Amino acid sequence: MGASFVHQLDLKTNFLRMLIKHSASALLSFLCITPFLLLSQAGLGAELNVTRNQLPVALGLYLDHYEDPSRLLTISDILGNGVTWERSQESIPTLGFSDSAHWFNINITSDDLAGKELVLSADSPNIDLIQFYIIRGDQSVESYETGDTVPFSRQKARFRNPVLPFEMSASGNTTQVFMRVTSQSGMELPLTLSTVQELALQEQTKIAFFGGLFVFFILCFCICWIIYFSLRDKQFLGYTMFFGSSLIFFLCLSGMGKVWFWGESVELSNRLNYISGTIMIISFCLLGQSLNLENRYRGRALIVLRFIAYSMIPTGLYFIVLPFDQISGSNLQAVMLLGLFVAIIVFIMAGIAAAQGSKVALYLFCTWSLLIIAYVSMLGYKLNIVEKTEPATLIGELLVISAAIMLLFALAEFVRSKNQEFALVHAETKAKGDFLRNVSREFLTPVHLILANSKRLLNAHPLELDTATHEHMTTVITQSSHLHHLINDLLEMAEIESDNFEPEFEQVEITHLLNETKEMMMPAALEKRLSFDTDYSSANLLLQTDKSRLQHVLLNLLTNAIKFTEKGKIEIGYKAVYYQRKLGIEIFVSDTGIGMSEEFKQKIFQEFSHEDGFSEINPTSTGLGMVIVKRIVEKLGGEITFESSKGRGSEFFIRLPLRVSKL
Repeated sequence: MGASFVHQLDLKTNFLRMLIKHSASALLSFLCITPFLLLSQAGLGAELNVTRNQLPVALGLYLDHYEDPSRLLTISDILGNGVTWERSQESIPTLGFSDSAHWFNINITSDDLAGKELVLSADSPNIDLIQFYIIRGDQSVESYETGDTVPFSRQKARFRNPVLPFEMSASGNTTQVFMRVTSQSGMELPLTLSTVQELALQEQTKIAFFGGLFVFFILCFCICWIIYFSLRDKQFLGYTMFFGSSLIFFLCLSGMGKVWFWGESVELSNRLNYISGTIMIISFCLLGQSLNLENRYRGRALIVLRFIAYSMIPTGLYFIVLPFDQISGSNLQAVMLLGLFVAIIVFIMAGIAAAQGSKVALYLFCTWSLLIIAYVSMLGYKLNIVEKTEPATLIGELLVISAAIMLLFALAEFVRSKNQEFALVHAETKAKGDFLRNVSREFLTPVHLILANSKRLLNAHPLELDTATHEHMTTVITQSSHLHHLINDLLEMAEIESDNFEPEFEQVEITHLLNETKEMMMPAALEKRLSFDTDYSSANLLLQTDKSRLQHVLLNLLTNAIKFTEKGKIEIGYKAVYYQRKLGIEIFVSDTGIGMSEEFKQKIFQEFSHEDGFSEINPTSTGLGMVIVKRIVEKLGGEITFESSKGRGSEFFIRLPLRVSKL
């Protein structure tokens, strides 16, 4: 039994010895052969055998890649040096911001597509330059350049994307394609092989989509610009800048700007892309500053937003004046991170304001949520953190469109709330006007009685009154007269501002009206020994206006002119002009009086405004006359302006259309 056991043990030992020997031999053979296999594979490059039914086909996973940090290698160096290629592991090779040149290589073979015209297209319009090199079986090299910095006149196929049309080699031969890619604005290469017909069909669909997108942004921009031009509100300036910069940004990002506008430009697309980004950041800051919220950190946030907004101005100028080849990815990366920082700040501010009950802020909160998602996803593959996927661009565009729609909702809500506030203010103003009119009428009767009886008493018994009583009566008459004028002016203002005020338009001979007004004011001018001249530069014109209201305006202006002129002349006249692109008339009233200071000229049309020292010259003035004049002229469809200098007199201009519809 012991001998049997020893025999079995010898058999097992021999078996293990043979197994170890053969394993060592196989491992040695593998280690010797593997380097040759790797070198052989590195020289061959990636290979794809494609059939007609497979088209279009994405080539990302079939590409070999080599990075050239020096950007000095040529196609001869690539073919002769035997560089070590790395197989792409991404369906869309995503390399982020890179200052290197990147080489890609693929071998394409086909049996049923031999000799056919095919197209290599990179759905990335922002790539600065792609240099294609095609090597066929006879080792002949064909070169071709395309990209955002290549004018259309030098491109074989004028698409918004870099496109290479080429002819497949004969059956059994290999078409080897090398690509050298450089780009400042990020490196993503969604490369596709298809036919010209399939590419054209895809582009038609995308161009229709982009066309609708651009029309949408243009309409939004125009609406916001008109509202801002009317209201001069900072928030609408932010909306306007956002939609304007988004329009330019998408024109550059989609490549349609090059197709439609700047096809021969080498640098404009990239520069506009960078500048629109800085303008968009400014719009973020303006929209953040317009948010109304109660928070102890709001002041600090506004200071930060204001500083960033102002800092974007030199940044934009930097992208304008800096030589194009000196703009690097690190510059763009800093601006993009700053934009993300601003978006997060405004997002937080909008969230706080929305929590406090602001509907506008609620829409803005949704807007910033969508924008931040789109922004972070774009920043992710721009910084080479994540791989760019095929639907990433479409999803990003849809997110931005959704954000723009939410921004329009915020704009509509803001306009609605403002209209509600205006309606409330109008109702309050109307109630105050009605109250003022009723109370003024109640005051007018006793004031009129006091004034009339005081004058009667003073005139009836002038000799029976002692000096003190006479002075008291004179003071009563003076103050009662001032109060009487004030009440009349208040009643007139209330009437003008009421909804029931309607000018009674009629045909008026302007020369006759001015002569009639002159005759009414001539005694007052002669009393101060002032000359009263007229200057009618045009033939007699028929003016459609409210005669009594216009004459009231002229009498007010002439009264002031005579009152504040001690020597010299008063002049009234008119001439035909174009007003609001229609035939109109300009009536002027000038004097050589004391004129107005610069300070008073800024507030002459404000209620109860007086020139310094004016009360000594005219203590009974109410400070409402020029306000009434301006509002009557506006009700008549015109405008009033003036020129004046201290010590040299004043001149007022009333411009009216000759024909108006009833207001």
